[in-house]
Amino acid sequence: MAVRRFLIPSLMAVAFLVPSGAQAFECPKHLTAAQAAIDKVVGDMKGMKMAQADRVLVHALLDDAKMMLAGAKHNHAKPQGAFDHGRSIAKAKAALGYAQGADIYHWKLMGKMKKMKMKMKMKK
Repeated sequence: MAVRRFLIPSLMAVAFLVPSGAQAFECPKHLTAAQAAIDKVVGDMKGMKMAQADRVLVHALLDDAKMMLAGAKHNHAKPQGAFDHGRSIAKAKAALGYAQGADIYHWKLMGKMKKMKMKMKMKK
């Protein structure tokens, strides 16, 4: 009985103190982070030459990131409830992951190309 007297008011206090719309305010932060990561990779790729096959693979990762980001923006813009805001954050984080993966893969390819160029210069 004593447990109920303590437990029920405690749970009610926690329910009122936790803001229900907190996730809605977190979405834009995650959306902008994912968009910035995508823009960074796109900008890095503009000035550098790479093999067509490698370019296609980096673009595949970027396309996945853009697709996830579009889904995140949709879930944030037209939410049916807190669940959609949670999905929006999850999709934005997935988009960020894809963009970071594209960035890492791109830079590894560029490092390989630099090594190849150095070897070619040494042979001459």
